[in-house]
Amino acid sequence: MQSTTSTFQSPWRFWHGAAVLASAMTLYILLSWAHMEIVRQTVGMQAYLGEGPRLPPHVLVAGQVIKAGALLTMLWLVGLRLKGLSARWIGLVPVKPVWIGLGVLTGLGGFCLLLALAKLIVVIVPDWLAFAQAPFALDAGNSLAGSIAFLAMTLAITPVAEEIFFRGFLFRWMSGHHRVWLAAGVSSVMFGVAHILPPQAIAATLMGLVLCWLYWRTGSIWPSVAAHVTNNAIGIGLGAAAAGGARPRAESSVEHPCDQRN
Repeated sequence: MQSTTSTFQSPWRFWHGAAVLASAMTLYILLSWAHMEIVRQTVGMQAYLGEGPRLPPHVLVAGQVIKAGALLTMLWLVGLRLKGLSARWIGLVPVKPVWIGLGVLTGLGGFCLLLALAKLIVVIVPDWLAFAQAPFALDAGNSLAGSIAFLAMTLAITPVAEEIFFRGFLFRWMSGHHRVWLAAGVSSVMFGVAHILPPQAIAATLMGLVLCWLYWRTGSIWPSVAAHVTNNAIGIGLGAAAAGGARPRAESSVEHPCDQRN
């Protein structure tokens, strides 16, 4: 795949892209509200915010699958099928292995920087500490099915869905109508806002800028997916290592800067 730094065209007119965004966000918000209402009525919001019992994995996974499905469904119906576009327009194209390797290194370096940033944020704003606690982590107390579902969500479903929508569609659409740096900034802020909780939102916004660069350079979302998966995998590994000591919840949760509860 050749670099697309000189021409990064969008197949969507401005108002068509806006319709895709509006329809996807409307469905996303409605389903998110419904999911939060179910959480409130069943396990309570304290579990979601890191207080009290851990959030059952099936609740967390179900919410992520539903919201990812909303984004991809509307993108496919309104963004691709309506215009007869192929998946290559959202970055589903092959890329040289070297770019995948660069994506992995980017995810590794990005996690280290974002973890440091997350720690700094909670020092500056202590009230955000509760938001930095993982609602679910891999440890001996989790069922096998719950752990598998959690891994599938964090290492496959969420990274691919988010990269397709926020980079493959949103960044590409905006870059066709505005300067690339502005498109990267706006789409990254929206990526951060989608993560809802303050520390994760700030970290995800910064990571989003790097992921936009990878997509812009290659025209493929796979390097950014590799970075996204690496970032999540490190967070899972650190969380599992911390939880393995059978320490109290407040000590066993390692904040994951980008992705566990968007």
